[in-house]
Amino acid sequence: MKLVYVFLIFALFFGLNLNAKAIKEGDIVKNFKVQADDGSIVELGKLKGKWVVLYFYPKDDTSGCTKEAITFSRLKKEFEKANTVVFGINKDNLESHRKFKKKHNITIPLLYDKTGEVSKYFGVKSLFGMCRRDTILINPEGKIEKIYRSVNPEGNPEDILNYLKQKIGRK
Repeated sequence: MKLVYVFLIFALFFGLNLNAKAIKEGDIVKNFKVQADDGSIVELGKLKGKWVVLYFYPKDDTSGCTKEAITFSRLKKEFEKANTVVFGINKDNLESHRKFKKKHNITIPLLYDKTGEVSKYFGVKSLFGMCRRDTILINPEGKIEKIYRSVNPEGNPEDILNYLKQKIGRK
């Protein structure tokens, strides 16, 4: 019993997201407005008609997150050919995103989940203020197509691109 109390205190103190919502594939995505690193507002509801890759990553400028962002950037044109927009998202602020992008020539938009509302909605767990590495694929109808939990930062972008190519019948 004492261990349970210690865990709860630890979770509350360090920001463990115990209320991550259980969404599922096929759910309609609610509209979110999120600020991008360039200052623009991205509205998920206005992206219907396109595939959307929303990849959550723990921290700007860390090794795994950098590899993943560079790979998504390298594959950006391939995603665009598949009618897909890619967004990285976490709780790091806009200035952190800008520095990260500039340092590593990241070309995809990075979104600022200031309150953690977006990650919580998509069931992305967080610990110590950093979200788990999850990716949500939203189809052109605005429904969750696939949920990838605790992904490998090196293989995740290619896996999603391959899935999309198969889904839309492109080589």
